Amino acid sequence: MEYFLTSEFWWNILWGGVVALCWLGAIFVFFKITPALLDGMGCGGLIVAVLVVFPLPLNVGMHVANKIILYPRLWEENRGPVIIIAKEAPLLHNYFLALGRSLSRTKDQIQKLNTERSNSTTTEARKVYETQIAQQENRKQELENMKRRIEGLAQRLYFSKYLARLGHLSADANIDQELREVQGACAQLIRGE
Repeated sequence: MEYFLTSEFWWNILWGGVVALCWLGAIFVFFKITPALLDGMGCGGLIVAVLVVFPLPLNVGMHVANKIILYPRLWEENRGPVIIIAKEAPLLHNYFLALGRSLSRTKDQIQKLNTERSNSTTTEARKVYETQIAQQENRKQELENMKRRIEGLAQRLYFSKYLARLGHLSADANIDQELREVQGACAQLIRGE
């Protein structure tokens, strides 16, 4: 149920609307140009109409399907104790999800750079690729460290809220301040892409 309250869900709704509009537009255009092409070219006109009208909505649909499939997968991976962050600090939770997406992009970038380095023939080019790979590895390490820090904070927050519900004093009095600090550090890390 929490997934319906996230920005990812609403982005998926928006992307679905874009796909629906593309397909409706393609069908409308198809039925508008097909009679003219059939009169002029016969059955070849029908093939031309299909080849002209439908590649754009198919391309948009594939792009959107990739995004719609990615977000719930990220959501499922990040449900654990981090879900309490979604309730207590929604902006930090959105940063946590953005960290996951950035980490995925960074890993892809490292893989591409490794492939380009192995295909390069000169030692100078290899050194440039090795420098870029080292920078991306550092970025990956920063992202992973921040993710672990948020996960640890989420566990502490969950335990603190659990004790508070049982009527005990909070186990961690400075957790709100640390939430703000981590949120600021996350914002800087995400903007530093």
